[in-house]
Amino acid sequence: MLPRYSLTTRLIHWITAVLIVASLVLGFWMTDRSAANLWDELTNTLYSWHKLIGFLILLITGLRILIKLRTTRPAYPSSVSQGQIQLAKSVQGALYLLLVLVPLFGWAGVTAFPALITVGGYHLPAMPGIPKDQALAKQIFEIHGYLALALLAVALAHIGAGLSHLWLKKDGVFERMWFKR
Repeated sequence: MLPRYSLTTRLIHWITAVLIVASLVLGFWMTDRSAANLWDELTNTLYSWHKLIGFLILLITGLRILIKLRTTRPAYPSSVSQGQIQLAKSVQGALYLLLVLVPLFGWAGVTAFPALITVGGYHLPAMPGIPKDQALAKQIFEIHGYLALALLAVALAHIGAGLSHLWLKKDGVFERMWFKR
């Protein structure tokens, strides 16, 4: 039986996955509503939740990076080639980078706009060094959107690879991050 990631790492992985899906759904929904000039309580609620979830993703990703630096990755099965391992590491590196950059650009955008209020009236702290400037906010949000699309693409590749290991290769790679043996 192959070694697995720690329970903490597995929980953080799957919580992050759920938060990413929620953030993407909310992000597409809220921007569709704002593009249609539908500014009402629902749109405001979508934005509030999106900001809060994005900030949570940033905090959890910071925790993930700290854990990653202090622990070792479980071994891959011998059937997985060095090329596949390098590709997996590259995809995972891109995921980590985007899990930091996407929320940072979102946070910078809401600081510049400014629109720091989230769910329940909770205010995010303003990002240091970002001036209040709506033109700058628009540029930052555009970058945020493109990075979110890149995150979606890389996440889909990661999911596809994981499902390939689970259903086609059946080599135990997926089980390293899953809960059942």
